[in-house]
Amino acid sequence: MMLRVLLLTDDRERIAALAGAFQAAGCEVGISAPGPDAPEADADLVLTDPSMAPSTLAIAERRHIIAMLRHTGGNKRQAAHLLGIARSTLLAKVRRYGLDGIGHAAGGPPDDLAP
Repeated sequence: MMLRVLLLTDDRERIAALAGAFQAAGCEVGISAPGPDAPEADADLVLTDPSMAPSTLAIAERRHIIAMLRHTGGNKRQAAHLLGIARSTLLAKVRRYGLDGIGHAAGGPPDDLAP
């Protein structure tokens, strides 16, 4: 299985150092500008430069929901519990942010169990 790591930073030296370290460890590395269209939904791990806080609360919330859905293998009830919100609230946020299918392949096993 390949670990997909997304580095979100404007620091070219930091990008080169982190990308090189992950590539040396056999990881696939994707680099993207931060923002609402960043492909974090496709990444197994998102690393954000501490100097680059998310530009809006919605971006931070979306990233955190993605992390919880990946952590729970797509189990929305468990993710809602870990987030401390009602399942219906999580479902509304999943629809709002277009996160259906995050954490598991549609109709298949969780991403980390897929071949």
